[in-house]
Amino acid sequence: HHVTDKCGDACPCISREDKGRSLTSCPVKMIEIQGFRATMKEMTMIKHFLDCFPCLKLMSIYVEENDPTQLGNPEVLKLVLEMLELCKKLSSCDVQLLVS
Repeated sequence: HHVTDKCGDACPCISREDKGRSLTSCPVKMIEIQGFRATMKEMTMIKHFLDCFPCLKLMSIYVEENDPTQLGNPEVLKLVLEMLELCKKLSSCDVQLLVS
């Protein structure tokens, strides 16, 4: 985020839609997410990354094998996999769900 002595792009006076705009010029090509637990907050952040990083080519999402997550619930797992498949179709980014 752009920080200034007045209002930067993280300031609450700036609309939520405008806050991510500084990211669109960022040349990030790969993101690695460790300790994924399939929370709504994490799913929202994944969508945010895909929307805001046009240069993003690879997103590797790691689930800890022995870590309790929402993914133990078959319904949640199905929804997460469906969402990630949709992300792959709508984005030029290769989204991978991996176990570490």
